[in-house]
Amino acid sequence: MDDCGVGAGFCRGRRLQFPVAAEACIRKGEPSAVVTPVRPRRSVAVLGFRNLPNRPEDNWLSPAFSEMLNTELAAGGSLRMISGEDVARAKRELPLTDEDSLAQSTLERLRTNPGADMVVLGSYTLLPRNGQNVIRLDIRLQDTLRGETIAEQAITGNEIDLFELANQAGVSLRQSLGVSTISSEATNAARAALPSNEQAARLYAQGRSKLWAYDFVGARELLQKAITADPNYPLSHAALSEALWHTGFEIKARDEAQLASELDVHLSQEQRLLVEAQYRRTLHDDAKVVEACQSLFQLFPDSLDYGLMLASAQIGTKRSDSLRTLAALRNLPPPSNADARIDMVEASAWINLDDTKARAAAKRAIDKASAQGSHVIVARTYGFLCQMDGGLGASAEAVKECTDALKSGLAAKDINGAAMMRNDLASLYFQMGDLARSEQMFREAIAEFRQVGNEGGMAVSLANLGASRVADGDLSGAKKLIDQSIVEYQAVGDKEGVALSINNLGDLLRESGDLQTAATTYQQARATAQEIGDKSAIAYVTQGLGDVAVDRGDLAAARKSYEEALSLRKQAGELQFAAETELSLAKLAREEGHAADAEAAIRKCRQQFHHDNQSDDEIDSTTSLMETLLSEGNFAAAEKERKDSQTLAAKTLNQLLQLQFEVISARVELANGDTASAKVLLQRAMRSARAHRMVGMELKTQLALAELKTKQGQRAQAQADLSALEKLARNDGFGLIAVKAVSMRNNGTKETRSN
Repeated sequence: MDDCGVGAGFCRGRRLQFPVAAEACIRKGEPSAVVTPVRPRRSVAVLGFRNLPNRPEDNWLSPAFSEMLNTELAAGGSLRMISGEDVARAKRELPLTDEDSLAQSTLERLRTNPGADMVVLGSYTLLPRNGQNVIRLDIRLQDTLRGETIAEQAITGNEIDLFELANQAGVSLRQSLGVSTISSEATNAARAALPSNEQAARLYAQGRSKLWAYDFVGARELLQKAITADPNYPLSHAALSEALWHTGFEIKARDEAQLASELDVHLSQEQRLLVEAQYRRTLHDDAKVVEACQSLFQLFPDSLDYGLMLASAQIGTKRSDSLRTLAALRNLPPPSNADARIDMVEASAWINLDDTKARAAAKRAIDKASAQGSHVIVARTYGFLCQMDGGLGASAEAVKECTDALKSGLAAKDINGAAMMRNDLASLYFQMGDLARSEQMFREAIAEFRQVGNEGGMAVSLANLGASRVADGDLSGAKKLIDQSIVEYQAVGDKEGVALSINNLGDLLRESGDLQTAATTYQQARATAQEIGDKSAIAYVTQGLGDVAVDRGDLAAARKSYEEALSLRKQAGELQFAAETELSLAKLAREEGHAADAEAAIRKCRQQFHHDNQSDDEIDSTTSLMETLLSEGNFAAAEKERKDSQTLAAKTLNQLLQLQFEVISARVELANGDTASAKVLLQRAMRSARAHRMVGMELKTQLALAELKTKQGQRAQAQADLSALEKLARNDGFGLIAVKAVSMRNNGTKETRSN
């Protein structure tokens, strides 16, 4: 993970919800911070070294030399070293392989991306001598502004003493750069920042290279071996924590980050703060992350990376502070002050506060990054916009932004990030009612997560696909997928994921008619969600418990659950899900006998769903409106709604919504005297409900069929059917259907007596 949050990439498969801070905007009239001029250090990027013999078994020496030399030059803090991750990104984007020397045009580009004043590069050769391998390391120091070669040096050393070779190279380069020698304390800190043996150094350097290339499984394996070779080296634990974090193992990532923190006593202050920030981030301790990043930026106010880390961390605590930090970064000397990442983080800081400013900042970031060929920054910025607009509801704009993020992620060869965007796209298509396209995206995301070893991401997409199969009526297939997701969530220790998947099992059980087991399952999910204080997950589960209470006919309990879910969703800023809960409350009001109030609330919800392009929710609200109009005796208005909504209803692939619309449409036809059409619709609905084993819908359809028989004059048969339905519904726990069956039977008896 990026230690203080910058460039953390996309959310881990779930839609990212940006919290709205109480003090999130810079208030008018607040005094602006006094800008103190920053005296920048010279920035140096170690680009790597060419393997002259080109023997694959010796390729590891380039990242190992680069890591060691970077550490040597960073000692004392006189030089600002470009991080290995930024160097790796720049080399991909140029593109650039290990070279002996660079042309002036390439040097000019490196001055902007990754922002290096000087670059170190060269080559190495292994030479046999007296039964041992001797390494000749040729180093070149080039100035990116003038395009000049400042120094060239050839250093020779034994293969078994790479640390001494790197030390000699560091001393030589310091002299060429005119940097004073470092103190013994700084020398010891630099040595402590390296593994204790060459094998551990090799594995650590290779593991970090894999991390920067998004090969998290490969990184994890190499870093675990590096720890075996040197268990007390803190930075191997820190790097392994990052690899575990990216593959969804949050608990294990936290454990490794804690080990790094416990072992960092001999590291420099800079390295200790980086380790501290990473550990606090695994604990989701935003305030402590900000504190560590603040200390880093105060120590090195010319560091764009540390400023960005701080600004990103401050988004989670106080956004006005984040915006101030970003303003300070714009006062850094060029080219740092015009870096696209400043605009990218600013876009994130404005989300949910001022969408216009968020879009403006995102556009600047995308334009700058596109000009530099930085697919990573383009992908991440589009990812922020995708999450912003997707959080407000499915729309063509959100789909486009998620698609652009996906394309840029693939161009950056970030398969993990691309899989996360596929998951988000699949969720948007699901909200829009395109279940076929949604399933395709979920399955592609699962395959990509499996490819990169992200078990946490795979669990998310499995769970989401399972939920979509429930909507499609494939309850058996859905259960298999949800069960798989629970196993994956448990493997990575993700309790939120476990809670949400168990909640999905509750939905499935409710649809299949097992209300008692559904209620128990929801309670299990609720307990898991409460363990971690996850309001969003608790809201999902509480909504499900409300649905079960309605089915049972316990309307008071249902209202209590729905109102709690609504409160939680509003607190979390989940506008779309809050509207869905408001629709459930409106349906409940109708069952409580407040049809007029229900009608007004349903119309309001439908208007919002239509505006947000939530087609399935719009159909659900229309079906509810038709049923409400029937209860009010407004048959003509119900018929108009039926006709006006037929086209929209025909587009949904959600089997449950289709059945609900057909049954209510049949009742509308029946109320308006068209018994033939009503019969066709109800018979078709009954076949579908039985085929998909949707017991609740089957009972509702039986109730409507009894109403049809009553209208057709088959009162005796209708009475018998209603008696049987009441008994069946009570046995299965469907108290509301049982009450309605009794009511309809009594009304039929009264009509018979009056006749």
